[in-house]
Amino acid sequence: MDFGDLRTFCQLAEDGNYRVASEHLHITQSALTKKIQRLEAFCGVVLFERGRQGASLTAAGVALLPEAQQIVSSFESYKSLTQRVAKGIAGNLNIGFGISSYHLAPDYIARFKKKYPEIHITLNDIPSQKQSEALLLGELQLSFSRLPAIAPLKGVKLSTDNLVLATHSSQTIDINKLWLSLDSIDYLQLNPERGMGLSQQINMLLEEHEQKLNVAQEADDIQTLLALVSANLGFTIVPASVKHIANEHVVFWELSGENSSWDVGLIWNEQFESFAKDNFIQFVDQTRAQCL
Repeated sequence: MDFGDLRTFCQLAEDGNYRVASEHLHITQSALTKKIQRLEAFCGVVLFERGRQGASLTAAGVALLPEAQQIVSSFESYKSLTQRVAKGIAGNLNIGFGISSYHLAPDYIARFKKKYPEIHITLNDIPSQKQSEALLLGELQLSFSRLPAIAPLKGVKLSTDNLVLATHSSQTIDINKLWLSLDSIDYLQLNPERGMGLSQQINMLLEEHEQKLNVAQEADDIQTLLALVSANLGFTIVPASVKHIANEHVVFWELSGENSSWDVGLIWNEQFESFAKDNFIQFVDQTRAQCL
């Protein structure tokens, strides 16, 4: 069965006139007649009775019309969707983000959704190393993560994050003798397997300051680390961007050094085509330019 024949059936049923229907379909009356005859042959029934008043549906035509209209409507919806997907205004995006983009990622996504409401976005908190692996496999289309991006991944800088010490507010800390002030306080560490990039950053900074800390306890996520600090069970080293999720019992101390900061950006894999992804990158780039 030809879809064009089905569409012709619906149009003629609506117009009830061969001439009017042929004009709506932009075909000749003879071409319209052939389409109807071909569909009738396929269905094995007569669909129209032709008289002075035009074309009227037979009992079989009346019975088959609703299903035909539904099929045509579904196809038109599908056709419209494919056009919107091809333009990148509809579709799906899987996006990863990390602790350094807790505010950054949702903010960009919320603004993007206002412009492209038909793009469904899934956002997941994933360690930076895992995000890179997922981008390479095509499981993620975009990633808010630490830079630099290694080819074939590509990225654009959006912000900078830096390491800070987190201690309980009751602890006495001398900023001029920072490391010495921590001698009697237990060190709480993020499980390296849960945050390889962050752990490497912390280790490089400690080496830079010639510090070796004895780990008293590990946690699988930063929220737990902050909860332990809030309970006065020790101190930890975390990105400054986590300040907004800590309570009033946690105090942060800036850390200096060549390895104390890193760039955070939007990263993607150019080897996987996605029009929705391209629109998101363009939107972020334009929004970023407006903020400069």
